[in-house]
Amino acid sequence: MNIISREMRANRKALIIWCVSMILLITIGMIKYQGFASMGEEANELMNNLPEVMKRIFGIGDINLTEIGGYYSIFYMYFALIAGIHAILLGASIISKEERDKTADFLLIKPIKRKQIVTSKIIASLINMIILNIVTGVTSIIFVSKVNKGDSITSYILKIMATLLLIQIVFFSIGLMISSLTKTAKKASSISTGVLLSTYILSMAISMYDKIEFLGYIIPFYYFDAKAILITGEIQSIYLLLSAIIIVVGIFITYNRYEYRDIQS
Repeated sequence: MNIISREMRANRKALIIWCVSMILLITIGMIKYQGFASMGEEANELMNNLPEVMKRIFGIGDINLTEIGGYYSIFYMYFALIAGIHAILLGASIISKEERDKTADFLLIKPIKRKQIVTSKIIASLINMIILNIVTGVTSIIFVSKVNKGDSITSYILKIMATLLLIQIVFFSIGLMISSLTKTAKKASSISTGVLLSTYILSMAISMYDKIEFLGYIIPFYYFDAKAILITGEIQSIYLLLSAIIIVVGIFITYNRYEYRDIQS
């Protein structure tokens, strides 16, 4: 518990910044929605005139931007990117930072096993990700309810937040695994950032070129389509399974590597 509370204190300022960023994104987005809603069908016609590539990049497609559900579905791409960056960098640094900051002795001299240290850090990280997810969800529900003039989409927002949390944990596991396979925190963060941005770019490329759609199975950003969830309310089980596999493999490798790693203090 001491390690968990220590990690929560260490990440408190960063978490506040990430939460504020999400709140600002939602606030600005809802202000823009009011403009789209007041334009009526003109807003949809304006978006339909954009090149097909641009519509796919921004996740617009055939959705109705004057309806809050359709408009909100666009946010998922940005939520996933921001929360994904937070999660993968958290995973890349949560353990390796002890070597970077020369504080490994603080942990190693304690009468606890390395597995317990890793477990405590994972728990602290999960708490951080859940807090960011809750802030995003609660802020969304509050602001959407203020501008929504139709049926409630709270259940839809909750489904989106559930898939977002899963994406957070997937990228956290990837960052954690990369950290366990590299020698320095700086290198782990650099590789993790590269992996996340590459998968994000590939997810946009897949939406533009159907011939590379098979790559979607290895791109976490492609796993959950907010627009499909809005229309059908369903989440494809294959992507839930793939998410679980990535999480289990990432955490397993982390435990295995840190159990025998020569940690520099």
